[in-house]
Amino acid sequence: MCKSSDAGSPASERGLSHASLGLALAHDCGPPYTPRPRAQQHWEHSCCSISKLERALANPDITAIEADIMVATEEQAQLLRKLGDRPGSLPIMAHPSPFSAAVPDTDLSFLEFLERCVSDGTRHLKLDFKQLAAVEPCLELLSERWAQLHANGQAVWLNADILPGPNRRFAPAVPSHAFIPLCRRLCPHAVLSLGWSVGPIGPEQVYTEADIAEMLKVCKEYSLPGNSVVFAASVRFAERQIAVLDRLLDALPDSQLLLWTGTGELPIPPALQTRIHLELAIKGRSDRIGYDVQLANSNMDHCASTLIDCTFFFSRWTRWACSCCVTSISMEHDLSRPIPGQIAGDRSPHADPPLRT
Repeated sequence: MCKSSDAGSPASERGLSHASLGLALAHDCGPPYTPRPRAQQHWEHSCCSISKLERALANPDITAIEADIMVATEEQAQLLRKLGDRPGSLPIMAHPSPFSAAVPDTDLSFLEFLERCVSDGTRHLKLDFKQLAAVEPCLELLSERWAQLHANGQAVWLNADILPGPNRRFAPAVPSHAFIPLCRRLCPHAVLSLGWSVGPIGPEQVYTEADIAEMLKVCKEYSLPGNSVVFAASVRFAERQIAVLDRLLDALPDSQLLLWTGTGELPIPPALQTRIHLELAIKGRSDRIGYDVQLANSNMDHCASTLIDCTFFFSRWTRWACSCCVTSISMEHDLSRPIPGQIAGDRSPHADPPLRT
């Protein structure tokens, strides 16, 4: 019989809901079930070095640690193996650079990261996979330590940007059809944290209805229960259309929403987080939304974040105005042209353009 979480354990103190504890007691077969924590956690973001991980583990206020995972180059792998890592495909803790395709240098392998976190035993873990090749070796290591993680009351989020998103409308590095089956097979009781790849620069500034529909389609395809899913979304792309993301919570009961700021992204004003939270609280969602965000806590931070947010706002309306002008000119041009004949290959001027492949 599987072990179940004790309501008086440190896991309860870190925010495991009563509903989730009830689900844990209901599981009497299969791998040990660790209930999903409550949405509100105190996060340490992108712990991709030994020094940053040590600081996070030494901070009693931190309840959850997020870290990014890539595959080491051969040179990096050789160096880390000399320090005791096992042979084979070597996952490392590293965040990809926006300016280079090269794997960043790191002094922390996934194996050491996991061992230190399990030894500490008091923080939940969110593993953000940046390359598909890193997923399986990590999950194999994770499954070997699942019993200890469960005994500690440590939950694990398995995160990937599985769908194209705003300003990144191309195939993601970790697609859903590869990621979800691996997670279900190797770590079936881990929480799935599913998101969209996004780009900071481009014409799009919000998640669309189509983005939401595609995510719900994935959840339906794999019959994912809401209590095993957290939707991860960029706070700056979410805040202008938070009602669109609320559709996810409505369509998949018991699911959660986690809003984040990315590595290197400027912090957001605390007032923005408050506004989002109030908007969702009115709909009864306050216990289903969490924040892994950097907040502006100095005058310089406030000025920088305000500048970024104003740039988002004004560029949005500038593009809208330009789009209207272009559309108006295009329509006048089309009206001045004769209607094309019914010749094979002709297209109506009002037909959709051909899809790019």
